[in-house]
Parts: sequence; structure tokens; C-alpha cells
Amino acid sequence: MIKHIWIEYLNNVDFDRVRGSTDVLVQLDDGELWSASFVTIPFLQRQMQTSREVASGFSNMPAVRFTTIETPHVIVDTLDQDTIEDTIDNLMTLGIFESTFTLYREDDSIDAADQPEARAGRAHPLSKRREPVKQG
Repeated sequence: MIKHIWIEYLNNVDFDRVRGSTDVLVQLDDGELWSASFVTIPFLQRQMQTSREVASGFSNMPAVRFTTIETPHVIVDTLDQDTIEDTIDNLMTLGIFESTFTLYREDDSIDAADQPEARAGRAHPLSKRREPVKQG
């Protein structure tokens, strides 16, 4: 069962929910903390165009559009809160949440009593401020 969901962009008013990407953390009732990046198709297309532009600057590289995905990514139409939460619910219902998200080690987890302000100085892969958006 989900205890908290943190969405990285939540406090950024300039965030593009159609062409962007955001990191999402999910804390389960048992305290486990899972992470994944949520992206849109236009974001991936922009990454592909960037790869082509970089390749075109080298004589030994064909200028082709491509991208690689090295970390867990969830591709959605928009990066609004409801879409992200509903997608996570669907992944859990389908039984594929744990194969889509990455589990953090115990020493990386966020205590439920911690507030984003208290974590600001801690080394954490997602160091931008996040607010809980869903509580179970």
C-alpha cells in the first residue's frame, strides 16, 4: 500500500507537463522507497534530436536521431499529478510496480517523519524539494 508519493516538479510553476520529465519517489507502508523517472513522448523526441545534433558535429558519427534509457522510466501522455498517481496505481494492480521502479537501499530511505526541509542537506539522488501528494 502506498504511504507517500513525491513528485519532483511539484513546486516548479514553469514545469512543462507535456514536454518534460520528472523523478518520482514512492514510499510504501512498509517503509520501502522506490524511484522512477516519468517522461513524455515529446521529451524523448527532444532527447533524440539532441543526439542527432551532437552527432552531426563529429565527422565519424552519422547524424541520426536516437536515445537510450538507462534508468527506470515510465512513459506517460502528461506529467500531471493525477496521471502519475493513476499510473502508479495501475502498475501496482498489474503486479509490475517492482519491476518498473528501483528500490532504494535502507540507508537511502526517507523516514516518514522527515520533512523536505530537513532532507535538504542530505546526499540524496533527488535533492530538489518534493511535497507528499498522496497519503494512504
